[in-house]
Amino acid sequence: MLPLPCLLLPPPPAPTPTSSSLSPPPPLLSPPPPPPSPSSVRRSGALLPRRSAAAAAAAAALLLAAAPPQTLPFTRIARAAEEDADDPQSEEERVVRLFQEASPSVVFIKDLELKPNRKNPLVASTNNQEEEEGNEDLKDAKVEGTGSGFLWDKFGHIVTNYLVIAKLATDGAGLHRCKVYLEDSSGRAYSKEGKLIGADPAYDLAVLKVDVEGDKLRPALIGTSRSLKVGQSCFAIGNPFGYEHTLTTGVVSGLSREIPSPNGRAIRGAIQTDAAINAGNSGGPLIDSYGHVIGVNTATFTRKELLPIPIQAKFTRKWLVIDAISRLG
Repeated sequence: MLPLPCLLLPPPPAPTPTSSSLSPPPPLLSPPPPPPSPSSVRRSGALLPRRSAAAAAAAAALLLAAAPPQTLPFTRIARAAEEDADDPQSEEERVVRLFQEASPSVVFIKDLELKPNRKNPLVASTNNQEEEEGNEDLKDAKVEGTGSGFLWDKFGHIVTNYLVIAKLATDGAGLHRCKVYLEDSSGRAYSKEGKLIGADPAYDLAVLKVDVEGDKLRPALIGTSRSLKVGQSCFAIGNPFGYEHTLTTGVVSGLSREIPSPNGRAIRGAIQTDAAINAGNSGGPLIDSYGHVIGVNTATFTRKELLPIPIQAKFTRKWLVIDAISRLG
């Protein structure tokens, strides 16, 4: 294509009162026309403003089409929220709030004792002085241990591992006295005696009950592990080694694991996590990022290593077992 001739146009005459600008230049693909005479400019002066406005509108449309899209306010807010989600400090605050909301539902179970009654060995006595006088066999009935649990409902039912109360549940000498430490609405710790309502060794689950009801209790939020995926965040709350209300964090490391139950049968569908679960954590809740209980913490030994594998809440049947036991008392 031959280069277009370059013509130098004379400066336009001063605009008349009826003209505001010159007509738009013709397309570059055609040779430019000869410069208009002053008379022709003056004659068409009344039409120039319309042509100029149309050209300005067309130019503005082209500029808007070529310009990058502007960021709307809600887009900026959403982007800021995403940036906050990636902020480590914001993540820490979320975990702190999660613990503050979930920890009041976790209880500390310790000083487990069997106190057989002299008149009826199947009835537990709460009078320590009466039992200690003239009964030298009490020292053989005492069973000490620690564990964790969580509040199931507002009626004082507590879920824990069967292993936490295994000796009490299988001892035929009598019932038991179990000391359970809870927190009130102000965060103050207090203790109550717990009563064993029932247990299911096949699922390594047991239910206790304390005589506290109403607003003083904060039941846990019961969830499900049906939609869990490997890699999701999870949190274990318990009392490892007697240290009350300890939080450990991790991820779901595996699903559909199989572990032995206290009665020798296999518990299928367990969750594996790398969140630390140590002695005293057993019976505490494993929660998701929303504070919902997705499993009951337990631990099993695999190849001489402690492997934390909570019993999952995937099947409603497990929760139905707990609910059925709770209805016994």
